[in-house]
This record gives sequence, structure tokens and C-alpha cells, in this order.
Amino acid sequence: MQKNPYKGKLITFEGLDGSGLTTQAELLMDWITETTRGQVLAYLTKEPTDGPAGGQIRLGLAQRLEIDEEALALLFAADRMDHLNRCIIPRLKDGIHVICDRYYLSSFAYQSLKVPFEWLKQINNRCIRPDLTIVLKVPPSICVRRMAKERFGVARYEYEPQLQEVWRKYLEIIPKLREEGERIEIIDGNDPIQIVHHKVVRLVQEVIPVLKSNAWQPRLLG
Repeated sequence: MQKNPYKGKLITFEGLDGSGLTTQAELLMDWITETTRGQVLAYLTKEPTDGPAGGQIRLGLAQRLEIDEEALALLFAADRMDHLNRCIIPRLKDGIHVICDRYYLSSFAYQSLKVPFEWLKQINNRCIRPDLTIVLKVPPSICVRRMAKERFGVARYEYEPQLQEVWRKYLEIIPKLREEGERIEIIDGNDPIQIVHHKVVRLVQEVIPVLKSNAWQPRLLG
């Protein structure tokens, strides 16, 4: 993976399905926009995308398309490169900070259950390294209960035993990426939403110094 050479910063959210990634990514985007009154530009996106490869991935994850793990891994990598070249890099070049709901660490953790980790790294090696990855830690049993309230079916990786193995993979892979220079921070995602958001903002302020302005301090909401 290549260090981000652009003016904008790349912030990614990671964790198990049901851990609150989308909620926290959206809260961060709203906080930057509203608190700075648009003075700091940010863009929210997610993976898999709505592009051609992303559409196939979504069918595979919903178990509506039969596809093996190697082919799915290649689709994720293809969708990610398309995402980078079409959406993320142009904004980073313009100094816009990009918030991404899932990125390559998701592929590493979920797909290394069946596919060698080193091969996954190889097919993603042209990706830009995030400036900050925030991992939300939530017990798999709680993630499953949350998803059961929101969804009608169970997707490819949403069974509790699988999620337990995926979390084990996250904990196994994170130290390896840290040794390569990646900044990856783990937050207790089981805390109240606004407390998690407060912790997220504090971390992002370290990566985007302009957000440390006294006028832009995070406030906990009731």
C-alpha cells in the first residue's frame, strides 16, 4: 500500500457488521460540515460502491449470486481501485478529506477466513494507505442482535461464529499493518453513540490539525 501523497486526508472506519460504522462515519461528516460551516471540506463514501463491480459484490454478499471467495476478493479489489481512481483520489488531490465506510482492512479481515492474507495484500497493493483507520470494537453477539432488528435476511458473513472469527482476524492483522506504518485506533463501539463520536472526533483532530480550533471543539449531546 502506498502512502497518501495528496493534500486531503483519508479516514476509514472498520469493524464488524452491526458495529455502527455507518452511523459514526455519518456523524463525523456532519460534524465537520456543520461545525466548520463548510470551511473544511469533507466527502463521505463507502465500500462496496454502487459501481459495476460493487453491484456484483452486493449480490454475492446477499447470497443471491453464487461466487467463490477468490473471485469475490478480486471483485472487492477491482471495486476499490475503481473507487480510488474515480472518486477518492480526485478529491484528495483537491484537498478534500475523504471519510470511507470500510476499506481494504475489511477485505483482509473478512476474506482471510478463506483466502491467504498475503495474496489479499498483493491484489490491494496499489491502494492508498489511510491516514487514520478507526476500528469499532463491539462483541459479535451484540452485532448479531443489532442486525436482526434492522434486516430481514442474513448476509454471507453475518452469522455469529463467522463474526467471531472475523474479529479474531482483525486483531491478528492490525498489529502487522501497524508495523508497516499504518495508524489504526480501536474504539469501544459499545459505548453510547455520542461518546463514541466524541472519541472519533478527538482522533480525527490529530490527523487534520485545522479541526483543533477552539471554535470547533466537539460537544457531547444529550
